[in-house]
Amino acid sequence: MHRSRILLRLLAMMMLAFAAQRARADHFSGADITYECMGGNQYRITLDLFLDCAGAPLTPQTLYFTNNCGVSFSLPNVPLVQTEEVSQLCGSQLLNSTCNGGTEPGVMHYQFEVVLNLSPCNSWNISWYICCRSATQNVLATPGMYVHATLNNLGGLCDQSPQFGDMTIPYVCVNEPVSYNPQVTDADGNTLVYSLISAQFGAPVPTNVTYQPGFTAAQPIPGIVLDPVTGQITFTPTVSGQYVVSLQIASYNALGQLIGTVMRDFLFIVIPCVNPPADNLGPTSISSGVITSATSVEVCDGVPTCIDLTFSDVDPLAVISLSSQITAQLPGSTFTVTGTNPAVGTFCWTPVLALSPATVLVDVNDNACPLQNLSNYALTVNVVALPPVPPNPGISASISSCAGTPPINLFTQLGGAPQAGGTWVGPNGAHNGTFDPATDPFGIYTYTVGNGCQNASATVTVSQSAAASAGTNGSITLCSNAASINLFAQLGGSPAVGGAWSGPSPVAGGMYNPATMNPGVYTYTVTNTPPCANATATVTVTENAAANAGVNG
Repeated sequence: MHRSRILLRLLAMMMLAFAAQRARADHFSGADITYECMGGNQYRITLDLFLDCAGAPLTPQTLYFTNNCGVSFSLPNVPLVQTEEVSQLCGSQLLNSTCNGGTEPGVMHYQFEVVLNLSPCNSWNISWYICCRSATQNVLATPGMYVHATLNNLGGLCDQSPQFGDMTIPYVCVNEPVSYNPQVTDADGNTLVYSLISAQFGAPVPTNVTYQPGFTAAQPIPGIVLDPVTGQITFTPTVSGQYVVSLQIASYNALGQLIGTVMRDFLFIVIPCVNPPADNLGPTSISSGVITSATSVEVCDGVPTCIDLTFSDVDPLAVISLSSQITAQLPGSTFTVTGTNPAVGTFCWTPVLALSPATVLVDVNDNACPLQNLSNYALTVNVVALPPVPPNPGISASISSCAGTPPINLFTQLGGAPQAGGTWVGPNGAHNGTFDPATDPFGIYTYTVGNGCQNASATVTVSQSAAASAGTNGSITLCSNAASINLFAQLGGSPAVGGAWSGPSPVAGGMYNPATMNPGVYTYTVTNTPPCANATATVTVTENAAANAGVNG
């Protein structure tokens, strides 16, 4: 059959389905299609749908298949194999969700599945669509939702698509940092590349949505950042509402050949929160290896290592729960949790160079109620061999700093001839190597060079210098014929004694005499030991002229 006739037939089928579904789909919060090759060109196709329970009831679903080898068909009434509630609520409030007749936000996950034969072709497209979306902050009007997956099964290729591990619709807090990961895995060990693409709808052909001014496919939420290697999504939302995000994952084999793609169209629902989510402090210690950043470490091939990942919550009553599926992905690894606030997840593993880089995903739950604060943390573990040159971190040093002094480059404080390009770790974890007394804690900052196999460290210990205060500014108004006053007594706060005065007239003994001195601003200066700057405060003296009674007569 000619390709144009195939497309016309598919278009007609999609238009009929589009008309039938038009008024029934304003409650879909997310969707994706994945697949698994079972051998002999048999594929298990899975459609995952996420529905807001406050919307209309679920309707029968249809999948559409087409390729560039001349095949096109639709599959209506795909079997429903699983129904589960995935509302982001604490356990005691699940019965109060809209899925159960209550008022708390409820989300239901429906999974459809079918097994069928797909003839060999280098470009299969499997799609689903529905009309229409809920109103959102970033998409104009309420167009429908369209998702698809692609696969290449030419020449005996038999592959499983990337699979989504997170089966929720994320509710996040306005004005709080968001860290989210869809927890995608690939059973075939293919290389995955993540990207943000335009959300689409079936019109009935796939059509990009129109974004509201200020939003784009690459920036569906202002400030959003996607790690193309790990899939980690970070941003800080500033306006409540629903935001559409469309995520695509491309799968490449060892030869760099594109095997297929999957996508997920889903919502981030931004709401005001009473309690902020737990903070991630990143890797706080490593038994063998190097902490290279707040989200990465280097370890040595074949050398066992344990890494502590620390999470805390500003609410002292918060109980943080941590979990990870890493033990199923990395044979022989372990993940244990100690404490509840802070909570420390300890990941232990004997690294294997062939599995580098490995990604450790940690789910974080602060057990807030009724709506839970959930987040994800991704740690990249890079496995390396011995460095070519023995590492030299320089010689440890100690320095002093004061509040209000300029930031200090810690590298320049090291003695000897330290190698550049190392990493810093401070009292609060990974550090950028510039000490700012306004924001950084005093303590020990460790500089490490080399890699996870061979490394060496030196430290810069930053202590706080006690700076003397000159007090706070004061002022006084007196008569031109008044008695002398003590300027020091006019200062506020707790000024240190022993400072020096300067002003419009020389000051003797800290006294101001209206009969011999000029009014104006007098400055009190206390000399501090470097690096602390000298402290100053002022006393402003105003004189009122005394009335003249004349002379005796």
